[in-house]
Amino acid sequence: MDFMKIIKSLELLLYELMVWLVFYPLTLFKSIFHPLRLMDYADDELDDEDDDRYSDTLSPPIFLAITLGLIHLVELTANWNIQTEGFLADDRNLIAFRMVAFSLFPLMFSLRLLRSRKIALDRKTLREPFYAQCFIAAPFAIGINTGTLGVAGGAGIGVGFGLILATLAWYVAVQSLWFRANLQTGWVRSFGKALRGFFEALIIVIVLGVVINAV
Repeated sequence: MDFMKIIKSLELLLYELMVWLVFYPLTLFKSIFHPLRLMDYADDELDDEDDDRYSDTLSPPIFLAITLGLIHLVELTANWNIQTEGFLADDRNLIAFRMVAFSLFPLMFSLRLLRSRKIALDRKTLREPFYAQCFIAAPFAIGINTGTLGVAGGAGIGVGFGLILATLAWYVAVQSLWFRANLQTGWVRSFGKALRGFFEALIIVIVLGVVINAV
């Protein structure tokens, strides 16, 4: 009986891995070129039954986690990884730090939206905006990490900085549109909330990185 359970688990695992191969690039394409539509989709899917959720994309947190794992894998394969010291010199610690760092941005934007809409904070109310934010955090992570590698000695400083600036512009623009759609407010206020949410997350990530490097 236990053996059959193992076989069944392997069957489900293999199928899930193959599904990722198909739906990861589709989800990535949608997150880059149709981010707001995908974020609305994330909100709608949470109302479905567990088995029916995200049937034509990956689950947002899984999508973000796979993206960060692939980023690290590409760095190792191409020998582009930035040399780090101390705690982050270990690959597992570096991956864990990136997971936390790039999850903080969805978290801070989600909290800012709930505060702006005066919605009580709990696990259920936070989940909807957080899942939506995870979809666009993945291409943001790809752009920032690729640009950073370029600056550090990959494709060149000019290309690296250009990619970082383009990624930041895209990310803040999408956040501004997201706040405008959800708060029914003007462009200036939406842009201000996007900038504030971004810098709140950035400051926490920087402080966290400093503390970790000091360990």
